[in-house]
Amino acid sequence: MGELVVPIDITGEEKAVLAIFSMRQFFLVAPAAVFTFVFLLWGGKLTPFLDGTVSFIIRGIIVLLLDLFVVACAFLKFERYEQYFSEFLITQIKYKKSQKMYY
Repeated sequence: MGELVVPIDITGEEKAVLAIFSMRQFFLVAPAAVFTFVFLLWGGKLTPFLDGTVSFIIRGIIVLLLDLFVVACAFLKFERYEQYFSEFLITQIKYKKSQKMYY
């Protein structure tokens, strides 16, 4: 009986943390989760001029936007460029800052 060759995707990331996150994803999402928890509970001291409920809602919106950005950086992949969103942003920033030569 002949051998069956199974293709292996070497571009995929190994899910190392809880079989859900790769190490790169974990180190992006975990600090944001800790910041979210701390900022929602004790961030009210940063806005002493607002009422408790209003301050909590504003902090919730700020944290929601930050978490959406971090999750996009961790999980969103651009197949066209074969890069994750975080790598794409770094590439774009380096390109914008690099010196261009015009002939």
